[in-house]
Amino acid sequence: MIHNLRIATWNANGLTERRQELEVFLKTERIDVALISETRFSDKTYFQLKNYTIHTTNHPSGNTHGGAAVIIKENIKHYVLNEYKTEKIQATSVRVQNKHGETTLSAIYCPPRHIISTDDFKMFFSTLDNRFVCGGDWNAKHCYWGSRLTLPRGRQLYKTVTDLDLSCMSHGEPTYWPTDRNKKPDLLDFFILKNIPRTHLSIETCTDLSSDHTPVILNVSARVILTEIPTRIYNRSTNWDKYGQYITNNLNLNISLKTPDEVEETVEYLNRLIHNAAHDSTVKNKRYTQPLHQYPKFLRDKIATRRNLRKVWHNTGYPSDKTAFNNASQELKHLIKAMNDEHLQSYLRELKPNSDSNYSLWKATSKIKKPTAPVPPIKMPTGKWARSDSEKASVYAEHLRTVFEPFPSQNAEHDQEVTKYLHSPLQMCLPLKSTCPREIISEIKNLKDKKAPGYDEIDATLLKQLPKKGIMLVVILFNACLRLQYYPSQWKIAQVVMVPKAGKPPHEADSYRPISLLPVIGKLFEKIILNRIKPHLQDILPEHQFGFREKHGTIEQVHRLVEVINNTFENKQYCSTIFLDIGQAFDKVWHDGLKYKIKKMLPHCFYGIMNSYVTKRSFEVRYKSETSKMYAINSGVPQGSILGPILYLIFTADLPTNDKVVTATYADDTAIMSVNENAQTASQNLQEHLNNVEKWFNKWRIKANQNKSKHITFTLRRQTCPPITLHNETIPQADDAKYLGMHLDRRLTWQKHIWTKRKQLDTKVRQLYWLIGPKSQLSSLSKMTIYKTVLKPIWTYGIQLWGTASNSNIDILERFQSKTLRTMFNIPYNIRNKYIHMDLNINTVKEEVTAYSIKYQKRLSIHTNNLAYKLGGTGGVHFSRLKRQSVLSLETRFLISD
Repeated sequence: MIHNLRIATWNANGLTERRQELEVFLKTERIDVALISETRFSDKTYFQLKNYTIHTTNHPSGNTHGGAAVIIKENIKHYVLNEYKTEKIQATSVRVQNKHGETTLSAIYCPPRHIISTDDFKMFFSTLDNRFVCGGDWNAKHCYWGSRLTLPRGRQLYKTVTDLDLSCMSHGEPTYWPTDRNKKPDLLDFFILKNIPRTHLSIETCTDLSSDHTPVILNVSARVILTEIPTRIYNRSTNWDKYGQYITNNLNLNISLKTPDEVEETVEYLNRLIHNAAHDSTVKNKRYTQPLHQYPKFLRDKIATRRNLRKVWHNTGYPSDKTAFNNASQELKHLIKAMNDEHLQSYLRELKPNSDSNYSLWKATSKIKKPTAPVPPIKMPTGKWARSDSEKASVYAEHLRTVFEPFPSQNAEHDQEVTKYLHSPLQMCLPLKSTCPREIISEIKNLKDKKAPGYDEIDATLLKQLPKKGIMLVVILFNACLRLQYYPSQWKIAQVVMVPKAGKPPHEADSYRPISLLPVIGKLFEKIILNRIKPHLQDILPEHQFGFREKHGTIEQVHRLVEVINNTFENKQYCSTIFLDIGQAFDKVWHDGLKYKIKKMLPHCFYGIMNSYVTKRSFEVRYKSETSKMYAINSGVPQGSILGPILYLIFTADLPTNDKVVTATYADDTAIMSVNENAQTASQNLQEHLNNVEKWFNKWRIKANQNKSKHITFTLRRQTCPPITLHNETIPQADDAKYLGMHLDRRLTWQKHIWTKRKQLDTKVRQLYWLIGPKSQLSSLSKMTIYKTVLKPIWTYGIQLWGTASNSNIDILERFQSKTLRTMFNIPYNIRNKYIHMDLNINTVKEEVTAYSIKYQKRLSIHTNNLAYKLGGTGGVHFSRLKRQSVLSLETRFLISD
């Protein structure tokens, strides 16, 4: 909790070019909140400061002038209010929590060229609630707050202050220092407050920053609440021997597990035991507090020198003193930049991709992602706004509650049939095989350490450190669950974290994707169940389903489509293809329908445990330190689970197929192709099959998005196949579609795919330039490691297929690789590309085509799926009529140099 809040207000006159000196100012002056006027940001401006959160309001025109920002420490608990954005006033406001409730902190900028009335000011102040601090450049002069004279806007603002019973806080000295000697300095920057006693306030002058305005610092005596830092129940100092010994000494294996209630009690007992053991064996780290001054003495001396020169210029107004101050500002700016650059290069020199440096190189590459933007207020269905963390958590939860409901029934007769079958008696079946310590230990070893835990805070590391006695309790517990056909309710609670979707409006609840966190020990039990289901999947899942299956990849599935298209080209045919977009595929799975198919397809010994697993699940939403109340999940397969993807495959295993069409599915990504010499016949066959698929959708409450689905005609001929309809709506036609990460165009030239990858690579290189650029001190080995692990996988994805593109298209990526390598290692342009590749021991793009294709054909030759196996050897397409490269020819295409 902060007892003294330091708030600074400053007109930056363009904040981007003053980022470095502002960062020094915030840290040396220990500023908690900075209220910035005239930021001159646009929607494309990218600005960040370490350890601070930035909320901005730009000018309504979108141009880089005006604007306001609140820069607040990350550890201060707050939430942002709606932007106040007009031509006359731009303001950004946040609300912090303190002992007396909530206080609004607002940064304001009032451009000088507009006439602002009392009503305009009152309308703005009405948005700040009953207790606030508002600071900024008001461009209003009045003797009441210390200006030289009183002007009309000052009179309007003064009248507003007196009418609303507000108070002003300023130091009475000029804050605006014009360069033009014909203009006189005056006070324009100050604070207006409401319901904050003056006895709790003090104000300071400051001349540390270099714009034509000087900052003003306000000290507010207020106990501001800080955010709770999430901590794990163990850390690096945990004594794991003591942890294991505690469990061994305190664990009682003589427990009864004959009823579901006793299972629940044992789960709680195990959780409590692990928590107590972790707490007992862990020394809690003291909370780290930053030192007051993080900068060296010579830099602080330079700041003091510049401060003194500014005071001299303020006192004299001489041009020579102004020049001396400007020179000192430039010198300080270059000094800060040089110091930051040296710090960065020193940091880069130490980066390594191994465990000795705690994988520091990979942590650095993860910084290429922009920091998460602050979440604005979320619009409620009622039209009101959710601003606080708890309100946002509740809005997200209410939204997800509607998501986790099945689509309405389209076939009442079928629903009755499903219900009747679910209530029918089970057939005799051998019980599920019990587990043993060896299986549990093996599966625990395969758990990933860095996976986030569920609400119980027990992660993989805590399970891996369990002693033998702890493992035995897990074995006994799991066997009891298998015997009783019961899945504990505590393992069915999902803690949901919301992640923003790219390109979606941030104020809408449906613009966020839910990420479910489940208890790790529950996932461990799911793996035990999955091991018993796997032997039966081969007979259940159709061959065309490649998703979530061992030794099945996306490339093989796309290859199936490519082979059909190539065969179409060779035989002068038309391929009418539809790419279906299934709406909320995993979240809307109908539970009764899923249980029906589990009972129908799997041995009946699985039905009891799977019925318990699917039903009576619940979730809560966690937003920062706040958690919503619990809600029931009435549809969908569990997100983030082990069994969820397999259950979806079982649910969709009976998707209709016939001999006139080719069906390709990868989880919910579905493509259906119809080939014929006649365009009308191709579409007619596809339409007839799609009508059957539509009936199947209605039967099992599955919904396809017609507007997001695509219909494409693959052919070398001029005619286009007639349109296709789904649910009486025409599916949009297009010349290309993206399927499993690859862009397929009408003539399969791969040009769209290659250019898309090239643009993606250019963006990634710009993000990584600080790491791999010619001025970076990162070692050559580390630079090459980044290229091979971050950049190269982007363009090598699907190379076994797009390697059939023309030489001119492949050269697009060849040029990218050569250009990037030259940039990374600062290689002169008089050195040929051939020697660069030889010296760096890196293959050209064409050599990679050959290498990947050889490995791919070997994989196809031993593939377990007959549909994939047929793609290799003599089963693939060989062009005889067309001068095109086939996938099979890529092994030898570039063996002879061009």
